[in-house]
Amino acid sequence: MDVGADSDVLVIGAGLAGVAAAVAAQDAGLDVRVIDRGRRPGGRMASRRLRETGTDFDGRVVDHGASYFTVRDADFTKVVNSLIDRGVVRPWTDTFHVYSEGAMSGVRTGPMRYAATGGLRTVVETLAEDVTHIECDRHVDRVEIAAHTVSVEGQSASSLALCMPQPQAERIVPPGVLPDVGITWEPVIAVTLVFEQQEWIDLDGVFVNDDPIITWIADDGSRRGDAAPVLVAHVNPVFAAGHLDDPSGVLPQTIAAVRRVLDIDPLPVWTWAHRWSLAKPIAALDEDCWLHPELPVGLAGDAWAGGPRVEAAWLSGRALGRALGRALAVRHSS
Repeated sequence: MDVGADSDVLVIGAGLAGVAAAVAAQDAGLDVRVIDRGRRPGGRMASRRLRETGTDFDGRVVDHGASYFTVRDADFTKVVNSLIDRGVVRPWTDTFHVYSEGAMSGVRTGPMRYAATGGLRTVVETLAEDVTHIECDRHVDRVEIAAHTVSVEGQSASSLALCMPQPQAERIVPPGVLPDVGITWEPVIAVTLVFEQQEWIDLDGVFVNDDPIITWIADDGSRRGDAAPVLVAHVNPVFAAGHLDDPSGVLPQTIAAVRRVLDIDPLPVWTWAHRWSLAKPIAALDEDCWLHPELPVGLAGDAWAGGPRVEAAWLSGRALGRALGRALAVRHSS
């Protein structure tokens, strides 16, 4: 640790990338601190409990961020298998329905999609159990960066891991620090719909093609494994972009679109819209992460490591944690 620094690595962002970075840096023998503006770790692998729905499903968890994740990498496979053994993760499905040109047009089979019985947030929370220092509910307005230290409101570190969408990172670091990667981020509004009972055919999810209102519907009862009549629809990014200041404004058209696609007569008894201004990058870089050539600053997330995928966030965060460990070892030996 550099003289005068409170820690070796300060990680901003307690999503999957941030937790992976923290664990990797700790494994390299570094003292790591993680801070996040959310009340709990999770980031865009977000879940919430239903409240005041007027149904028996109050207290039930629903995923309103990432819908699922897939596995390709051998090391990530080991992590996922461990989570399966602990009862956190479950294989969900490899088949989704497809809605095109005004009708269900068939099914599409692909890789196994994984879900979590307690919500995808529990994946991040479980991995975060190995992180020594995490402080949530802390908003960062500005990061000061010098040649060998960074500081946030009087808390200093020898290096900084920014584990968040780059547009968010650019708001808190000095201009010109981060690379110009030319990646655009899409907004999404996730709409949760609770019904009295299931009013649609058995399915896991639906890719909705060429629709101006929605792009995806997940059956959260299938995803959770409890058969609850709960759906989560993702609003078309173009439609969402016009309602970021008032997410609930998408509800009438989204409800109508879901009912049309799934041929549902009754209205939902409860709905809720959540805005994700930076839901996902429309492309990703092949590099695992980014490390500044001169300053002790790095960037990781699902816009790296060949994403955008949940797995890419983990791979990118791990790569950045390891890279910071190597960089600090070189600095201390020189």
